[in-house]
Amino acid sequence: MRKELSVRMKSKPEPSLDVDGPSIQISWKDSSSLLAEWEVTEQTKLSIEERFHIPIVELPFVLRLYDVTEREIKQDGLDRYVDFHINYQAPEWILYGIEEGRSYCVELGVRMIDGRYYSLIRSSRL
Repeated sequence: MRKELSVRMKSKPEPSLDVDGPSIQISWKDSSSLLAEWEVTEQTKLSIEERFHIPIVELPFVLRLYDVTEREIKQDGLDRYVDFHINYQAPEWILYGIEEGRSYCVELGVRMIDGRYYSLIRSSRL
């Protein structure tokens, strides 16, 4: 299992790209953490502000880390995930607490104070 992990750590996933929207990708930082990197264009920032009617600097951005080892994301209440509150202006974030031998993907999203969550972009599976 250790050998498999080291091979997986060296592979770089293809970034998920939406021509008019944000892009995000994840890669292994070490055996217990991932590096999430994203880019949000100025046009996308304006669209996000229009959608939420809140200045982008005031929105509560999160990276939602999904454990997709045994299933695809179904949003049926059974998905395993952890939210990391982030500064959206940072172009990357390190996600700790990753377990060896598991598969993950991450979403850049907004989680409102009342708990509503809005996904902006999802990475490829790693």
